Amino acid sequence: MKACEIAILSVKDVFHEWRMSFCVMFAVAAIATPLLLFFGLKSGVMKTLENRLLSNPSTVEIISMSDRKLDDNWFKEQREDPKVSFVIPRTRRLAASAEFTKTGDSKNPKKTLDLYPSATGDPLLEHYRQKAPSENECVLSQEAFRRIGANIGDTVKAVVSRDRGTSKVEREFLVVGVLPDAAGSVACAYITLEELEEIEAFKDGIAVPKRQWQGAESVAYPVIPEVLIILPEYLDAVREAMLIQNTGFSRIKRLDSQELEALQPFISENKKGYLLGTVGNPASKHDLMTLCDRFRGRSDVSVIPFTNDLFVSIKGQSFKTRSLKAFKGMLNEELLSLDPTDFSETPAIRKIYMSKNLENTFKDSSLVCEAIYSQKTDSGEVIERKISFEVSVGFIDSLDDETVMLPIGLLSQLSLLQVREISDGVNNSGEKAFTLKRRGYTGFRMYASSLMDVVLLQEKLTKSGIKTSSRADRISEVLSLDKYLSLLFVLIAGASIFGATCCLIANVYANVERKRKELAILRLLGVNSFELGVFPLVGSITLTLGGIVLSLIIFCIFMNVINSMFSYQLNGDEKFCDLNVLQSLGAVVIACVIASISGLMASRRIMKIEPSESLRDE
Repeated sequence: MKACEIAILSVKDVFHEWRMSFCVMFAVAAIATPLLLFFGLKSGVMKTLENRLLSNPSTVEIISMSDRKLDDNWFKEQREDPKVSFVIPRTRRLAASAEFTKTGDSKNPKKTLDLYPSATGDPLLEHYRQKAPSENECVLSQEAFRRIGANIGDTVKAVVSRDRGTSKVEREFLVVGVLPDAAGSVACAYITLEELEEIEAFKDGIAVPKRQWQGAESVAYPVIPEVLIILPEYLDAVREAMLIQNTGFSRIKRLDSQELEALQPFISENKKGYLLGTVGNPASKHDLMTLCDRFRGRSDVSVIPFTNDLFVSIKGQSFKTRSLKAFKGMLNEELLSLDPTDFSETPAIRKIYMSKNLENTFKDSSLVCEAIYSQKTDSGEVIERKISFEVSVGFIDSLDDETVMLPIGLLSQLSLLQVREISDGVNNSGEKAFTLKRRGYTGFRMYASSLMDVVLLQEKLTKSGIKTSSRADRISEVLSLDKYLSLLFVLIAGASIFGATCCLIANVYANVERKRKELAILRLLGVNSFELGVFPLVGSITLTLGGIVLSLIIFCIFMNVINSMFSYQLNGDEKFCDLNVLQSLGAVVIACVIASISGLMASRRIMKIEPSESLRDE
């Protein structure tokens, strides 16, 4: 309670000596106001400059300058990076163009426009308040609008040609947006990535069944990663060498009966075998037939396509895959008695066989199956590719519960996952077929989340071997300017704060000396030295707060004058001089810290005052 009374007494003392108090407050304001103005100018100018840079989406755009292939996993990693606000793949630039004309406008000639991919969240379109294009829609640049004269709501016709114009297809797009000149000077149309890929595929001579565009089929082709050769006895050295000579296979390994049984079920006892493999790309069906010719006339030899890295997942349960059919007969009479159409190599035949023990679990006539290829490279990286499709299931008594048997046609097509991505689609005839996914993209449209992220992203991409172009140099200059201005402010503020602290200590200390007799009397009245130390502390804080409030008032006046003087150079909410609420509160907190230090220094002097001093003075 005494401490509170002393604090109230200190505040009253400040107001009692109002002339001297105002002098101290003006001294604090004289030091704080220039600092606030300097920091306000620095903050306002840099904020305006950064906002103007951010207001143009091209400032945070990173443009690919490399032809390196980038797969879906790379783009997935970039989308998960918080420094990236938007990224979308780009197809080859030479294939990303078409001849456009406004529908019904037969007078004007067709104009060639570049095609750019876009999607929801595109910063360029969002900044200019344009809708992202959906299927059969496009957004035109201002230059494209001038060339073809199509406005929002109009329909434009795009003509795509190949083979030097001998083969052409047409598409119609609804114009849902037109960008201003500030968005860029390129004559282009923004469409969905899927439609851009379809145009690229047609120009490459590949059919697009969805659009009924004719061309070569892009269906998965059979490959043979490895082959098991099962025979009664090992071959001599010369015949072993012939197995990897001009057959497409380059690796050979001898297998005893135990190793053979571990790799392939239904192996008769006392059988020997070889495991042939490839380096790099797997062998083709032709290579397998060439290998089979090496055993022509031998009915006791079986050549079976094999893969140990392909798994099948059904209802969350994973199975190893093995070939049901060999080019040179079957290994087990039980399997030979099955319907021979199940062994067809037609891609449409999608039937697998599993253990009879699992019939109750997988008795559905049609199940969704996921084929997974997984392999660990020498560098430790795990490569994993997947494809989901529907299969029918058959059951075999003697098959183990961890293995499924696939027809050779199905197994060899799924083995293509070792080389590239495939998907479940349709062929040119509209039948279900495994189709080839594109190997990757040669470029991208990328936007960073902030100015600093542009610099960091470009450094990251450069280290990974991807050449890019951006405005990182200009951004670095702005960030460096902000850094050096902040450093300059710290140096000036440090010197000013030191001077203000010394001035405040001198004033508070002098006030204590002037009131030494009165303070000694308070000691005689029972106030201890610690409680009496509150007196200069509260007085110092009160005077400093008064000075900082006065400086903020003066700053606001000058801030409005400065912003009014330069209003013709400012846009919208921009300010040449500005301090936000947090920055103002920060100034108040710093002032309170300085006041506390000054008050505590004076409190040390009070603690040395003895009550006897007042009696001696009397």
